[in-house]
Amino acid sequence: MNNRFLFFTGLFTLLILSCSSKNEPTATGETAVQASAGSAKENHLSLKINGVEWVADHDVFGAFHPKGYNKAIIIAGGKGAKDKDEQTFNINIYNTEGPGTYNFKDGNTDLSVAQLANWKPESFLCGSMMGHNMKVKVITASTKPDVIEATFEGELTCNSGEVLKVTDGKFYYHE
Repeated sequence: MNNRFLFFTGLFTLLILSCSSKNEPTATGETAVQASAGSAKENHLSLKINGVEWVADHDVFGAFHPKGYNKAIIIAGGKGAKDKDEQTFNINIYNTEGPGTYNFKDGNTDLSVAQLANWKPESFLCGSMMGHNMKVKVITASTKPDVIEATFEGELTCNSGEVLKVTDGKFYYHE
């Protein structure tokens, strides 16, 4: 598959997630602190980008083998106002049976992808077809209800050429 396909697949996933009709509680104050600490009581997505903590404050979403996807695990969340500057992060791992460690980079045959949108005005797309190299450890993955737990780290290359080092990634989602 070509890079344009990967870009539009990732963009489509972000669009679907941002248009979700499901109302998720917004993590603020104490909840954000719990999420960044990795509390198993709240859905959360947190990571460090070049050593600076990034915590999703809305639309935290996970799915295991959702209909219409090739045995996928989806990890996603958003940060900031829901406008043109909203930052969205997602990891889509395709052709997976479940828990395990997944190492993938741009151009992988399964089309797995990691990306961050709107890091900065000049770095509006990081990862995806711009370049990514990720290690994701899926600890739990189940459906009905969807439960995903994972840790991750790696690098995302931005359209500007900037390379983001992702460390201490933590994800917990319980439907």
